[in-house]
Amino acid sequence: MPKTTYPRTPAEVAAAVLDAIDTHPEAFDMTAWLSTPDGRSLAPETEPSCGTTMCGGGWVAHLTGWTLGPRRYAYKDGVDRLTEEVAAEALDLPDTALFHGTAEALLTRLREIAGR
Repeated sequence: MPKTTYPRTPAEVAAAVLDAIDTHPEAFDMTAWLSTPDGRSLAPETEPSCGTTMCGGGWVAHLTGWTLGPRRYAYKDGVDRLTEEVAAEALDLPDTALFHGTAEALLTRLREIAGR
């Protein structure tokens, strides 16, 4: 079984998130890290189903190979981390403030990082 390749550089991650949000605008909601209709976790290879939403930080973690849990945590290789910390690290940001702001501010910064 081939191993999934995830975006690695901040520019690749930002571009992947922007593309995912363009493809699934209904699944982008800055009010929750992850919200699923059944309250379950979301594995990284899983497309968001109808009614599933993620904030920008949730999208970053999801697209970089982390499983999102229902309570602000992401899980990978036996490690549990706050979703916003995973996202800030993947985008090489100095802190997590961007993920507590507006959708407009997040999208603008993602475009800058992606070079768009």
